[in-house]
Amino acid sequence: MDPTSLIVATGMIFGLLTADAAVSSNSLAVSVSMPPAIAQTGFTAEVAERAFTSEFARMGQARSLLQAPSVRSAREPTIVGVIAKALKLDDFTSALQDLLGLDNPRVNFAVVVPAPNRTLLLINLVSRRSGPLSVQMQSDGGLEPLLRTGALQAMEHFEPYRSSLFHFEQALLSSAPDFSRVKAVGQRELARPQRAETLVQNSYIGNLLGIVALMETDRAAAERYFRESFRLNPDFNVGKLNLAFALIELDRYREALDLLTPLVSVPLIPDITLPGRTAPLAEALHSTIGIARWGLGDLDGAEESFRTAVRAFPDSEAAHTYWARLLRERGRIADALALEDIARVNALTFDNYPEVANLFFWMNPKDNQPLQRRASRVVRTAAD
Repeated sequence: MDPTSLIVATGMIFGLLTADAAVSSNSLAVSVSMPPAIAQTGFTAEVAERAFTSEFARMGQARSLLQAPSVRSAREPTIVGVIAKALKLDDFTSALQDLLGLDNPRVNFAVVVPAPNRTLLLINLVSRRSGPLSVQMQSDGGLEPLLRTGALQAMEHFEPYRSSLFHFEQALLSSAPDFSRVKAVGQRELARPQRAETLVQNSYIGNLLGIVALMETDRAAAERYFRESFRLNPDFNVGKLNLAFALIELDRYREALDLLTPLVSVPLIPDITLPGRTAPLAEALHSTIGIARWGLGDLDGAEESFRTAVRAFPDSEAAHTYWARLLRERGRIADALALEDIARVNALTFDNYPEVANLFFWMNPKDNQPLQRRASRVVRTAAD
């Protein structure tokens, strides 16, 4: 091979390895060791790894603005990993991740049977983002439930926001929702020293705790959490959107309007450029502005905001409902009925992300009104 071709090939391989390092930094590698006595029953390490990765995938199913990490068996190397091994660069990806400051997350599960009728699960998690974790768990209901619980424990430390969101949506399915697990995980993470690699996730965690506070009708706590969600991360506009919601529920319409007006001309999620993904947020933004204007007595401005919200996301239930309510107040009953028909159809489809308070509550432009829950699509989807 001539020198030029060799340089090009080397550059291509290095580029592939660098890309592999970046991709792997958001992928949790899972490995399991299983005692021979258990493996002989058919519950091999490979079966256990599939159980873990399936449980991780279930926790990451919720539609969210924050991308869920991928989970893979440590036994399944990437294509680029195979190339590295062939070139005797087995540790190159890990070294490159360290050099670039990227994460190299991995979790090792070891099943141990120290005595008859006693099974232990040892968990060792290594992640730059969450720090080291070592946990010992004991089975009291069979090996499979122990593995599921172990997966949940690992996810709470490796990806605390996604696990909190999972606990949150599970709580919503209950007739008496208990958000204690959400709060425990979230408050633990927010109490840790702030680091650059946890900044975005902590913004989402604080935002979720604000929504939980609304669920518990603690509007002051909701305001505090929403403010904290963007204090160290000023680009976290979802927190500002939800703070405006809380301000409206506290009858502080002018503050809400002043907070949201600058967001009309900036990307709501700077790292998401696809209009289809941000359309529900644009609807929530303009609907919230509309309610604030309505609360201030600017009915023409409110109607224009609702019209803009519908244009931004025609499939929204909320924007059509708010616009219909306003038209009823203005005596335009026929127009209101037409919008209500559209809202009923749209109620059967995706309305917004679980990071947005508008998905769970109806806003009210009148003073001293209680929070009114919506039958959210999140709950309906989970129930199905």
